[in-house]
Amino acid sequence: MNKFLVLLCLLVLAFHFSPAAGVDRWKQHCADVAADSSLFIKKLSLSQNRLSFNNHGGLLNGGVCWWHSRLTRAVQYLAVFEPSLPKVTSKEAYDLVLRLREGRPVTINGYRDLQDFSIDHQDVIQENLEAWQISNGGFGLGFLDGLAGSTSVAANELKTLMDDTYNRLVTFRKPIYQVLQLPGITAHGWLVIGIQTTSTGYNFSVVDSNYRDLQTWSYTNGSTGFHYGSYPFVSYTTNRGLKEEALLTKRLNEACLSLQTKGRLVDSHLTIDEELDLLMNPPAK
Repeated sequence: MNKFLVLLCLLVLAFHFSPAAGVDRWKQHCADVAADSSLFIKKLSLSQNRLSFNNHGGLLNGGVCWWHSRLTRAVQYLAVFEPSLPKVTSKEAYDLVLRLREGRPVTINGYRDLQDFSIDHQDVIQENLEAWQISNGGFGLGFLDGLAGSTSVAANELKTLMDDTYNRLVTFRKPIYQVLQLPGITAHGWLVIGIQTTSTGYNFSVVDSNYRDLQTWSYTNGSTGFHYGSYPFVSYTTNRGLKEEALLTKRLNEACLSLQTKGRLVDSHLTIDEELDLLMNPPAK
């Protein structure tokens, strides 16, 4: 009887530490995505699927909001969590976040969700965000699409922008990355994950890296802009942000197909920023 119990315990431990557990999580993730086109915006509405810390640091202490938002979105597409396995080390955590920066699929062992993971590894996540900022050209010079706008526009132009945001969200049901043009060369970034019509315009929900809770903003027909504290701004859905979402979807689909046909995940040869650069500035023929 004792031998049977020992054998049973060994079998349980073998499963507990088996890589197959991570594969099963990925299979479930692929099935969940296929079954629900709005899965990502639903996940982002829950605090456990967002980073546990606010935007801070960065060059001249100006923050890393764009990359905080980009990483938060990338995790929903390209990461699964396997709490039954031992927790990753700090070095492993850094490498996993680096892979997510590059647009590559990962399994994060030892944690239930992004909030849980980021509580333990805020330092290496922040290190990655600041390195990502620099790799994109400091204050986003590699992400300039979206910095050409104004802090206020004609009422009909803002209505067009808001109508476009509404139509994109209800049609594609995916989080929308937007850049907020503030005075001068300052710009903020957030993710729009919900929008409802009102009698006078729209209410929309955003994941704003400056806050832990979801934020709600209102647009009223006839407005020419918004205010972030005392600063006027207009929010723009950028071409690069739309292309990045399309690439995240593409890379997720490739990972799921590879898992189904080859039993393993595959990587793209290019990082997501390299591929975005080619899409935004195709080489001359």
